Amino acid sequence: MIVLAFDTAMAGCSAAVYDSVAKEVLAERFLAMSKGHADAIAPLIRDIMEEARIEFAELGSIGVTVGPGTFTGVRTGLAMARGFGLALGIPVIGLDTLKAIACNIEEGGLPVAVVADARRGEVYFSLLDLGLAPLKAPTVLSVAAAAKCLPDDPVHILGTGAEALIEHARGKALVRSNAGDLPRARAFISEIAGMEPDLEPPEPLYLRPPDAKPQEHLAGKAPAFAIHPETVEAAALFAALHAECFDNPWSAADMARLMSTPGAVALLASEEGEPCAFLLARLAADEAEILTIGTRPFARRRGSARALVERLQSEIALRGAHALFIEVAKSNEPARRLYHRLGFAHAGTRRSYYEKPGGLREDAIVMRKDLSA
Repeated sequence: MIVLAFDTAMAGCSAAVYDSVAKEVLAERFLAMSKGHADAIAPLIRDIMEEARIEFAELGSIGVTVGPGTFTGVRTGLAMARGFGLALGIPVIGLDTLKAIACNIEEGGLPVAVVADARRGEVYFSLLDLGLAPLKAPTVLSVAAAAKCLPDDPVHILGTGAEALIEHARGKALVRSNAGDLPRARAFISEIAGMEPDLEPPEPLYLRPPDAKPQEHLAGKAPAFAIHPETVEAAALFAALHAECFDNPWSAADMARLMSTPGAVALLASEEGEPCAFLLARLAADEAEILTIGTRPFARRRGSARALVERLQSEIALRGAHALFIEVAKSNEPARRLYHRLGFAHAGTRRSYYEKPGGLREDAIVMRKDLSA
């Protein structure tokens, strides 16, 4: 069976193709990068598939890291993997990021402690036995608390938080591994190939809530958002952001289809390089409709949605649009108030339009803004 696996969860982006019968990695790439994973992963996968001379139809399964890691990075990888799985009708297998890092070790012979820097004096920590079975499942701890979880017997230690933990764990028998502190698809793809897929697609493994982003830079002044138009190449990123904002996420394939439609307008709002909100709209003749707009939890009520809508209005007005529409869930009072302040008015109701968890339905309020005034 041919397996494609990739990782975008931490400060690297990697992909590999593997023949599980020959037990051979056919092609692989690794890029060290702190951001830009959504732009890098698709070309990376294309390149290794071409190098391996493998068609996507030949793939038997997809593997992806599920976290812990950065919220956008984890979602980007999962959105891409689910898109491939749906399009090809093949299973998607998830592997936790810390075990993926443990797979870098080739020397063996000792249990493995994986310690990844989680910032703010904390680490993502996992302890695995000789066969890489978990002795302590991935968790987030202070460095001091992680040191107390180490056994007295010798262990290999690796990860971006290894030095910090070694400093706090003097007296422990720690063997610092130089195998690599980030997930690398070449190393963990054979582990993926030996796993049985679950009945349900893998879910992200978050050890912190998604609104845990430090906010110290917000005091004293309003944030300045950079707004950029995006193309279909950003479909995986938009799917990742959509999944973070909504209960019924759209896949990367859904996003790609909509973003490639004639008249599509995709906008991304970022603050200090961190994506914080997105908007996807469609223009037809002299009318435009906002198909989806979302703000990540950490950035809500700070003006990113307003900035996106105002930028959209400017762009579509230049293209001849006279009206802009949006549909809002009836229960979403904050959004309805925002759009009212932006000049939208009630234009109608679509009964039972939105699907809610548990099989429930909710009305959509249609709002319209006249751009010709």
